Amino acid sequence: MSAGDASGKAFSDAWHRVATVRVALRTSVRAHRQVFRDRAWFMLRDTLSSDWFRVSADAWAFLGRLSLEHTVDEAWQQALQDDPEHALTQEEVVQLLGQLNLSNLLVFDQHSTEGTLFERYRKRRRGELKALLMGFMSIRIPLLDPDRLLQRALPLIRLLFSAPVAVAYVLLLALGGKTLLDHADELAGQGADLLAPGNVGLLYIGVLLSKVIHEFGHAAACKRFGGEVHKMGVMLLLGAPLPYVDASASWGFRRRRERMLVGAAGVVAELAVAAVAALVWAHTAPGTLNALAFDVIFVASVSTLVFNLNPLLRFDGYHILTDLIGMPNLFQRSREQLRHLAERWLLRLPSTQPVADSRAEGALLAFYGVASIGYWLVLMATMIFFVADQYLDLGIALAWLLGFTVLVVPLYKLARYLAVNPRLNHVRGRTLGIAAALVAGAVVLLGLVPLPDRVRTTGVLEARNFRKLHSEAGGFVAEMRATPGTQVQAGQVLMRLDNPELRAALRGAQEQREQLVAQQVRAVALATADLAALERQIQAADEEVAELERQCEALEVVAPIAGLWSAPELETGSGRWVARGAALGTVVGGGGWRVVAVLPQVSTHLFDDQVRELEIRLTGQEEINLVAQSVEVLPFDQGQLPSAALGFAGGGDIAVSPSDPHGLTTAEPIFRIHATLPDALAERPALLHGRLGQVRITMRARPLAQQWERSVRQFLQRRYRV
Repeated sequence: MSAGDASGKAFSDAWHRVATVRVALRTSVRAHRQVFRDRAWFMLRDTLSSDWFRVSADAWAFLGRLSLEHTVDEAWQQALQDDPEHALTQEEVVQLLGQLNLSNLLVFDQHSTEGTLFERYRKRRRGELKALLMGFMSIRIPLLDPDRLLQRALPLIRLLFSAPVAVAYVLLLALGGKTLLDHADELAGQGADLLAPGNVGLLYIGVLLSKVIHEFGHAAACKRFGGEVHKMGVMLLLGAPLPYVDASASWGFRRRRERMLVGAAGVVAELAVAAVAALVWAHTAPGTLNALAFDVIFVASVSTLVFNLNPLLRFDGYHILTDLIGMPNLFQRSREQLRHLAERWLLRLPSTQPVADSRAEGALLAFYGVASIGYWLVLMATMIFFVADQYLDLGIALAWLLGFTVLVVPLYKLARYLAVNPRLNHVRGRTLGIAAALVAGAVVLLGLVPLPDRVRTTGVLEARNFRKLHSEAGGFVAEMRATPGTQVQAGQVLMRLDNPELRAALRGAQEQREQLVAQQVRAVALATADLAALERQIQAADEEVAELERQCEALEVVAPIAGLWSAPELETGSGRWVARGAALGTVVGGGGWRVVAVLPQVSTHLFDDQVRELEIRLTGQEEINLVAQSVEVLPFDQGQLPSAALGFAGGGDIAVSPSDPHGLTTAEPIFRIHATLPDALAERPALLHGRLGQVRITMRARPLAQQWERSVRQFLQRRYRV
C-alpha cells in the first residue's frame, strides 16, 4: 500500500475521530529514503510482516512527530507552527492514519489501544475478506522461505549477472528469434490449436515451467542486490495453482537501476526460456515434446509481453515504468487524479484538489489512468473471446464476471460514495442532484434520443450497361483488331485467336461423322439390325461438331455492345496463349453509373424501407462525396460478388467459398445493395468501371442503446451462431 500525496481540504469532518488519539509507528517499522524526479519519498517496511508502504516527505515529517506522549492534534498543531507551507491538511492526516492503521503499522497508547485495536482488527478482517471475495481470481498461499537457498546459490547468481553471460543471452535471443522468423507460417498454423482440449494439459505444464523460472529470476535479482526473499508459494489464478515469489524487498533499494533490474529479471528469464523452446520446437517432429515446446514459446514470449512487461497492468512493466519516469504510486495516483477531475468537473465540488504538482503531471496521470483502464478492458474482452472460441460456456461465464466487475462494482462504489462520504456532508443534496441529472441525461441520450444509424462497407462502381468478356475457347493471340482502352462498336471483332489443335479436332469430328453417315447408308441398303445405334452415334457426332464449330467461331472475340473496351488483365502480345474462360476485359457502354455493395445478412439489418441515404467516396478521390439517387436491397443466399476485392481472397470482409479459384462465390448469405448515381453530379470524379470506394449507408434513426444492443447480437450470431 502507499499514500502521502493525498489531497483534500485543510479541515476534515472526521478530525474528531483521530484528534485525541495517541499513536506512533510500530517499533518494527523501518524507513528507506528514495528520490523520484528530485522529490524525496520514504518506503516504510514492517520487518515482521514484510509489508511495504510508500509516503511522501511531508507525510514522513508528520509521522516523525507522532508519539504515545502526544495526541494527533498536538502533533499536527506543532507541524503547522514549524512548517505551515508543507504541513499536511487534516483530511490528509485522516487518510494517512487510516491507511497505516489498516496496514497494521501503528501502535496506540494503553488508554486507547483496546477499542482502537478492536476496531482496527474488525476493519482489517473485513478488508481481508473483501480482498478475498474481490480477488478470488488471484489468491496467494505462502509455502516456504527460499532465502537460505538463495544465499547458498549466491555465487551462481553473481555468475548469471556477469558480462559474458549477458553476451551469451543476447546471442541466444537472436538465434531463437531467427528460428521463429524462419518458421513463421508453421508457428501461425499451430497457434490455432493452442486451446484445443488435447493441448490444455500441455499448455498448463508450459505455464508452470515458464512461471517457475520467471519467479526465480525475480528472486535471484533481488538477492543479487542485497535484498531478502522470505516468501515463496502458490498463487491460485482462476483456480489454477501457479508459483509466486515475494521479491518486494527490492522496493526499498536506493538505486533506481537495481529496482528496475529486479522488475525486469522475470521477463528476461522467460525470454531465454522462449528462445530455448523455439530451438527445441524447430528441431523436433510433431509430438508431445514439440507441442510442449510450442506452448512454452507462447507463454514465455507473447503472454509475458502482453501481461508482465506491459506498464498498463500492475505487473513487472508497471514497476519498471514508475522507476523509469520517477513517478511512484502511479496507479493509485492516476485513479485519484481521475476522481479529482470527476469531482471537479462533473460533481462541481469546491474542495477537491488535484493530486499532481503540475499541469503536465496531472495530464500524464489522467492519461495513464484512462489508458490503463482501457487496456485492461480490451485485454479482458480479448481473453474472453479467445476462450469462448473453444469453450463457449466458460467464455459466457467469464463475460458475466467481467460485466459484474465493470458495471455492478463501480456503481455500488459510486452509490456508497454519494451516500456516506463525509466530504459531501455540506453539499450532499446538491451533489446528489447533479449525479441524478447526469444519470438522467445519459439515460435519455442513450435510450430515447434517436441518432443516425449508419453502416459502412466497401463498394464497387459499375456502369449500368456493361458486359464482361471471357474467352469461350483457348488459343494463341493471332491478331489484335482493336486496342484496349478505345471505343468499340457492337459486333466489332476485338481480337482473333488461333488454335490448330481445335481446328484439327473439328476436322476429325467432321470426318468421323461422314464415316457414320456412310455406315448408315450401307445399313439401310442391307437392312441390317444396327440402324438405331448408328443414329445415336450420328446424333452425338453432330453435337460434337456443333460444339467445336462454336468454339472455332469464338476464336474471334466480338464486342457484345458498343462502348469502351477495358482489359487491364489482358496480355496482348502476339503469340501469347489465352486459356479458355480467361477474362478478356469489359466493354463499358453508356447509360449511367451505379454502386454495388454487399453485406453479410447475419451482420446487418438492411431493408429497403430503412435505407435513407447511401454515399460513396471513391478510392483516391475521398474529397468527393457521391450521394445515390435510389437504393435497392436484394437478398442473396450464396451469390456472386461484383469484385474479388470485396472477399477474403482480395482483402475484403466477405467470406468466400474456398472451392472458387476466382474468389467471387460467397460462403454465407449476403445482402446485395444496388445504388443508382444521378446522371448530373455536382462534382465530376473519374468514374471508372470496377473502381472501389467506401460506402456509408444511413438508415432510420435509432437510440444508441438499440444500436449497440443490435451490434452485440449480430456479432455473437456471426461469431458463435447463437
